[in-house]
Amino acid sequence: MAFLKKHIPALAVALIVAALLFAARAMTQFDILLFDRFLPGLGFVQVAGAAALGFWLTGKFLDPVTAPKWRRRTWLWISAAFFGQLLLGLTVSPVFLMTGGLHFPVPMVIEGGVVYRGGLSFMPILFLSTILLSGPAWCSQLCYMGGCDLYRSRAGKNSKAFSMPVKGRWYFRIGSVVLVAFVALLLRFLGAPGWLAVTLVALWGVAGWLIVAFVSPRRRQMIHCNLFCPMGAIVSLLKWVNPVRLRFNQNHCTRCMRCVRVCPYAAITASDLDKGRPALNCTMCGDCHSACSHGAVEYRFLGLGPSKARTAYVVVVLALYVTFLMLARI
Repeated sequence: MAFLKKHIPALAVALIVAALLFAARAMTQFDILLFDRFLPGLGFVQVAGAAALGFWLTGKFLDPVTAPKWRRRTWLWISAAFFGQLLLGLTVSPVFLMTGGLHFPVPMVIEGGVVYRGGLSFMPILFLSTILLSGPAWCSQLCYMGGCDLYRSRAGKNSKAFSMPVKGRWYFRIGSVVLVAFVALLLRFLGAPGWLAVTLVALWGVAGWLIVAFVSPRRRQMIHCNLFCPMGAIVSLLKWVNPVRLRFNQNHCTRCMRCVRVCPYAAITASDLDKGRPALNCTMCGDCHSACSHGAVEYRFLGLGPSKARTAYVVVVLALYVTFLMLARI
């Protein structure tokens, strides 16, 4: 009984992961789990493994000391699983692909595809669902490019101290959303040939990877996610549908600025501390919470205390993360 009480959050993650994967397995008309594809009927083994992984990771994420390290590490796992299975699907066997219907693995396609097709498809629905369930966690744990951008942003000199916000950053962010929508709409109404749309998406993807590889480490900030990616801006604007909030307790804050230096999104400045809340582009990654030794960074959720609110949020985000990891394929 004591074990169950101590590990309630971890058990909750394991149960949610198992429920989501079993539901996905039952609702799809094809084998959505890799174990079912290689060993028909044994998908439950993969589900059990995923639940165990969620159980184990919960302790790592709830501990403020280890949470930032494990967030960076596990976010790279998403990228490795996504792009690794894409590569294997293209070079070894289509069994590694989700359905065989390929699309470019560029986040802007989520927005551009909706405008170009004039309707929602699986990926936009999944994207919007994650915002509803976890707020901005798409941009701190779930996006297949974000983990790479975070890794590269820490590769420059003095990487432990991230840079301050880029001046006029919201002109870049909103500009990317408008540009993608405008070009997609233009292609749709002009009836442009498919090769032109593919070329434009490919160029955008190449530009994004060049920013990740070279600009983010130089600027010591996640420049791709903070300025270039339109989905990041959309997440920032829509995340309020989720009730979880991050706040700075003015009674505990000493203005030591440790939270400012560890934020890879440049979402905290002295002005934000005075306001008692991070900037609009905060993804609630929790790195500031781990860096604060004064207990000033607090999660708020439905009247729960800060500790319980953070635990509830971690449970939801980790459950989604492990589920994504098991299904990270095109």
